[in-house]
Amino acid sequence: MAKKKVVHYINQFYAGVGGETDASVGLSVHEGPKGPGVFLGQCLGDDYEVVKTIVCGDNTIAEHPEEIIPQIVDIVKNEAADLFVAGPGFNAGRYGLGCGNATAAVTEQLEIPAVTALYAENPGTDLYKNRCYILQSDNNAHHMKEVVAQVAKFAKRLVDGDNIADGKAEGYHGSGPAIKIDYTIPAPERALTMLLAKYTKQPFHTEVMMPNHEEIPVPVLEKPLSECKIAIVTDGGLVPKGNPDNQVPTNSKFYRRYSVAGMDTLKPEDWEVSHQGYNSAFVAEDPNRLVPVDALNKMVEKGIIRSVNDAIYSTAGVMTPMEKCKEFGEGIAAELKRDGVDAVIETST
Repeated sequence: MAKKKVVHYINQFYAGVGGETDASVGLSVHEGPKGPGVFLGQCLGDDYEVVKTIVCGDNTIAEHPEEIIPQIVDIVKNEAADLFVAGPGFNAGRYGLGCGNATAAVTEQLEIPAVTALYAENPGTDLYKNRCYILQSDNNAHHMKEVVAQVAKFAKRLVDGDNIADGKAEGYHGSGPAIKIDYTIPAPERALTMLLAKYTKQPFHTEVMMPNHEEIPVPVLEKPLSECKIAIVTDGGLVPKGNPDNQVPTNSKFYRRYSVAGMDTLKPEDWEVSHQGYNSAFVAEDPNRLVPVDALNKMVEKGIIRSVNDAIYSTAGVMTPMEKCKEFGEGIAAELKRDGVDAVIETST
């Protein structure tokens, strides 16, 4: 029986060409495995053969993807490969961009099994985790063999048509590649077919793949509430009258910090709402119903909390991408820590 053909992409470093001084070398194709591809072939077993290794400098693929990625797709296509593997790229930024871009392109254009492995904070992960399979890895190559073995095991399941569950269960970032649905088959029939396949333990693919969101541990308050400084963050779009920062009402690009120093309450004549996702009439009548400055100041008077932060943070959450929300959260958190805030009330709509 003919062996399944594998094409492997790596950068100039893992191919033994050189380091940073050689990061601008062009694309080249080599017979058989190189670098980590040798161990990849061993992990895949006797039924597979790494027939080609694609090598490209990190600068070249990151700076000229419109030129390099189509070449990679053509090489994989012309080889009639059964499987494409990139990297793993761990937390190497430009390498990760190449791994993610190439894997997504092969997945979408050639519709063959393809996989890579990257660290969660690699830029290639954020860009391509919902277009292809990107397995989770460490942030460096110290565990190269373990990750390559993980990639090989997952790749063989893809080739075999095994049922692939969501990212949390399988250990990949995001939602993976888009699921192709045959809409000529009525939805009830598709659902029953999947149910029967699941019941009889046959391969099937859900039409709704849940994204694999980062799990954040719940923080523990380390002091009595009466000793805490409290801040308010809202995605309800509260802005000063006239919206001086031109905060958009949907698909936000930024958040803003607004001073409430010396204010016992928020007055309606001083504030308005920039948000398209709810009826903001009640907030226009009393901004404290969205951002409860008045209630918190009463808690200070009663000794329930120590103080209220001198500033609130506001944005409009409606239709804002997850990546942008994460950016907002990290930025606001850094500023709150700088200001010595102990706890935050987050208000929405």
